[in-house]
Amino acid sequence: MKPRLSASTLASALACSLAGALGIAPAAHASTGVQLYGTIDLGVTHFSGLAPSSGGSAGQTVSTTGLSSGGQSASRIGISGSEDLGDGVVALFRAETGFCATGGQVGASATGFAGRASAGDSAYCSGTGFMGRQDYIGLAGHFGTFLAGRLMNLAYLNEKAADPFAMGMTGNYNNINTELSGAALETNQTLAYVSPAFHGLDTTLGYAFNVLPDYYIVTATHQQQNAVKTWVAGLNYRAGGAFAAVDFQLLDDFVAPPGGNGMQTGALKMYQVSGGYDFGMLKLSALYGHTQMDYFSGDNTSWLLGATIPLGAGDILASLDESKFGLGDPAAPRAKQYAIGYTYSLSKRTNLYASYAHVSNDVGSTRAVGDATDGFTGVSGQDSTGMALGIRHDF
Repeated sequence: MKPRLSASTLASALACSLAGALGIAPAAHASTGVQLYGTIDLGVTHFSGLAPSSGGSAGQTVSTTGLSSGGQSASRIGISGSEDLGDGVVALFRAETGFCATGGQVGASATGFAGRASAGDSAYCSGTGFMGRQDYIGLAGHFGTFLAGRLMNLAYLNEKAADPFAMGMTGNYNNINTELSGAALETNQTLAYVSPAFHGLDTTLGYAFNVLPDYYIVTATHQQQNAVKTWVAGLNYRAGGAFAAVDFQLLDDFVAPPGGNGMQTGALKMYQVSGGYDFGMLKLSALYGHTQMDYFSGDNTSWLLGATIPLGAGDILASLDESKFGLGDPAAPRAKQYAIGYTYSLSKRTNLYASYAHVSNDVGSTRAVGDATDGFTGVSGQDSTGMALGIRHDF
């Protein structure tokens, strides 16, 4: 289903423009007012090839079936608004929280989550707590856009634009993604600037004072621990049916050296290139990511090939992904995923969806199929599959 630019999403488009995903200019936010918006997504899901929460024999896997609160998109509710300050300058804000439309996470006790649900946000199903998805305030005008708060990760937004499943359903790229955005879909304490678009080209610069939640910070031994900081830079292009993006991310104080004093004294560098073209009857997309970490001899790499084919009132979605987990492992185990899905629009705001995905793991890789809300741990060398059938409504 193609992206929808309704009044309720206009104020959020500037944040999304950090990746150039929607190509919205600041002038689109000149209206004054406050909007209540949200998404409710419920889908019946079945996942197999998952690691047991505890015990189990070598190579044993389990499965789970249930109702997911966000197969295609995480359920959320928020308020956004803007105020025309005159002279082409607009003030804007957004505050958004996830919520569990099902009343709680599916399968957490049976399978042992390894995704966002296990990170302390299961009460809200996405984000890190109340109003934990996106929260920002900013100014936009002829000078560009300045934003401050908790923002979507630039790498994640570019991945979402390239992934036919938009990082949702059981085919989402995040199932095997080795890049940073797999751990930090949003970044805390962030300042960002997006330049005005020039012939479809814009630039993004960002800095986060404390990018990751507390559970990613190594416990200090005899010194005060450092916060994980990050620098972000990106170049985005969108014109006609073409889109392309290049982004770079540097994290300081991210990695503790093996055998060290428990302090995070290393750095992580991530490079990503993505793009595609919409031919009308067919949209093709591709992405490549490369990650380097201090104190590790190997690198992580990931790539994606995607296709979207309009059919009737919906779209056929297909993708092929592969990741190599090289950090500290000369054998560099790989995970591969292929996925297919379909979305069908009942109206401009309501659609049905169905998807199927299969992940195959080398020995040493433990990736598993999940969806927009549910993340799992797989079993080394074992395959994982997932399927979903659901309905999504935007308001």
